[in-house]
Amino acid sequence: MSVPVSLGAVPRRLGAFAWQAVLPVALVLGYQVAASAARNPFFPALPDIWQAFVTSWTGPGFTRDVAPSLIDLFAGYVLGVAGGLAGGIVLGRAPRVRAALNPLVSFALTLPPVALLPLFLMLLGIGPQMQIGVIAFSVFFTLLINTTEGLRSADPALGDLSAVYRIGGLRRLLVVQLPAAAPYILAAMRTCLSTAVLVMVVSEMVGASQGIGAQTLLAQQSFAYEQMWAGMLLLAVLGCLLNALFTLAERAVLRRAGLLPATSTGARP
Repeated sequence: MSVPVSLGAVPRRLGAFAWQAVLPVALVLGYQVAASAARNPFFPALPDIWQAFVTSWTGPGFTRDVAPSLIDLFAGYVLGVAGGLAGGIVLGRAPRVRAALNPLVSFALTLPPVALLPLFLMLLGIGPQMQIGVIAFSVFFTLLINTTEGLRSADPALGDLSAVYRIGGLRRLLVVQLPAAAPYILAAMRTCLSTAVLVMVVSEMVGASQGIGAQTLLAQQSFAYEQMWAGMLLLAVLGCLLNALFTLAERAVLRRAGLLPATSTGARP
C-alpha cells in the first residue's frame, strides 16, 4: 500500500535546508557581532540596515525606485532572450549564415556590456530605454551562442526519428530540436539573469536618477551608509528570489521535455 507522502521526506528536507542555512546565518551573526563591537559608521548594525531597508524600499520608495528597476529588468531580459532564441534558431539551422556571422558574433560576445554604456547613452539617451537596451544586449549574445550550440549538439538519431515519423518544419523545431537543446538554453538563461541584474544596477548608477542602483550610489555619495547597505541587501534578496523562481520554472520545463524524472506521488508499498 502506498501513502501520498513519504514519512521521512519532510525531516530530510528540513535537514537539508538547515544545513544550507548554516553558513548564511553564521555570516549574518558574525557581521552583527563585529559591527556592534567596532561601531564603525561604514558598517552599520543590522537593525539600522533593516530600518533603512523598510524606509527606502517600501511604500513610496517601492513605487519610485524598485518598480521601475524591475520593469526595466524584465523588459530587457525578455527582449534579449527572445532575440537570442530567434537568432540562435536561425544560426543553428543555417550553417552558411552561421559561418558568415560567426566572426561578428564572437567579437560581440567578448564585449563587456557595461563598457558599452557610453555608446548606449549616446544612442538611446538617459532614461528607461537605455537600461532596457543595455540589459537586452547583455542577454542576447549569450542566448544566441547557447541556442546555436544546443541545436547543433542534438543527437543525430533525433533527426532520423523525425524523418521516420514524418515530423518536419516548425513542428520538428518545437517538438524535437528545442526540447533537446533545452539544457543549453536554460543554462544560458540562468547565467543571463544574474548578468541582467548586474547590468541593471550599473546602468542606473551611470544614467538614471531613479532606481535601485541610482539610489544606492546616491546613498554612498551622501555618506548614508545604512541606505547603501539596504540597497545591497535588496539586490541580494532580489537575486535569491529570482534564482529560486527560475529554478522552479527550469525544473518544470526540463520535466516536461522528459529530461528530468517526474515527481513521485507516493512511496513504494
